[in-house]
Amino acid sequence: MQVTVRYLSQLKRAAECAEERVDVADGCRLTDLLAQVATRHSDAFRAMLLDDASVPRKSLLFFVGDEHSELTRVLRDGDEVMILTPMAGG
Repeated sequence: MQVTVRYLSQLKRAAECAEERVDVADGCRLTDLLAQVATRHSDAFRAMLLDDASVPRKSLLFFVGDEHSELTRVLRDGDEVMILTPMAGG
């Protein structure tokens, strides 16, 4: 099955793309998807997405469709996943 992953802000620059379609296995959880896309891009991208223990960073926000999602969410064919990094400034 396929899902679309959309990257915003710093992740978009690090991935060098705004979105990509990813083939995933049935029963894939959001955390599995993140581990998979981390291997597709640069070390800088991976470091933004995963910590040293290869766990998704707690500061990131994940949305599937329009809903904020937990890492345990099981993905479905055609889902759109958006990853948002924290923003600062003023």
